[in-house]
Amino acid sequence: MPDTFLIHHLRFNVEVEKTIIVDAFKGSALRGAWQSHLRTLYCARAADADPLHQAMCPVCFLLSRETGSGDDRRPYAFEPPLTEQTAFQPGERFQFGISIFGSQTVQFLPYIVLAVGQMGRTQGLGRFIHGGKRGTFRLVGIEEINPLTGAQKVLLEEGGAMVHMPAHPVTGEQIERVASQWPAHGSLLGLQFLTPTRIVDQERLVHRPHFAPLFARLLDRITALQRQFAEHPPLPWEEKRALLALADQVELVVDQTRWWDVQGRSTRLGRRQPLGGYVGRAVYRSPDWKPLLPWLLWGQSTHLGKNVVKGAGWYEVATGAADTLTTDTFRRHQWPSSRTSSSMNAAHI
Repeated sequence: MPDTFLIHHLRFNVEVEKTIIVDAFKGSALRGAWQSHLRTLYCARAADADPLHQAMCPVCFLLSRETGSGDDRRPYAFEPPLTEQTAFQPGERFQFGISIFGSQTVQFLPYIVLAVGQMGRTQGLGRFIHGGKRGTFRLVGIEEINPLTGAQKVLLEEGGAMVHMPAHPVTGEQIERVASQWPAHGSLLGLQFLTPTRIVDQERLVHRPHFAPLFARLLDRITALQRQFAEHPPLPWEEKRALLALADQVELVVDQTRWWDVQGRSTRLGRRQPLGGYVGRAVYRSPDWKPLLPWLLWGQSTHLGKNVVKGAGWYEVATGAADTLTTDTFRRHQWPSSRTSSSMNAAHI
């Protein structure tokens, strides 16, 4: 039976219509506006915990589905713009991503796309600077990119009205293939933390990128997503224990991270919420990366730690010798600009 744990990476290109001012970390504002628009327009029973309603409502599936497992995760993560720019003027363009988890989630693409387009025009984004209203933008295009294979597809062309279904997800087979091609024994591995990575270990906030607590949280997140959105069986305890033991042997050899103290507004909590975490570069040494690499590669797509739906915990992986693992080694995200498209399996929305 084919594996249904797939991750699609969507990139939204937007053009500012009225000046937008946002904080340096833009993920909280983007996710908040998108979530609010979904709830307001498409789910009149957003606070309803009725299992039948949650099972049938696409908005509840995306935002608040409860499975009774006590470890529910959301089937998406935002990937905010990495620019330091906080003021965007009319005519300027910027891009952000939404990664969606599981083969079932992709069927709700129309809701995801409509919420992005309509929130930009009606609800707006960022601070209230236009007579009590936020700045606005229009959606000009959508692209899909697979960060492992480089495959990409235009889902919505500028000026178009047809949104095509994505076709290039990250898969388990791709993860295993890429992991098998990387140095596996006695080599260094680097992680570039692109957005604040907030790790809690034994109820204590971790301020440095130590590998063991980072990997433990990553393992918990990926296995929970696989159970919830692909019906994978739980990871056997013996396998989990062996992985955690290997993670304990990983040494942090270079720490060029800093703490980025960020706050955002939580609608659920009704107050400001700390989002701060470490960003920057860390290099690790392990006696054997082979069992750990697939999980780290999955984590590039799932993110890790707290507040991942808002874009936190986004990182990239690089391997190499000690003298080559510099900041330039890490691939910076360049959003695709391909203009090719396919009309197969198109959904007109």
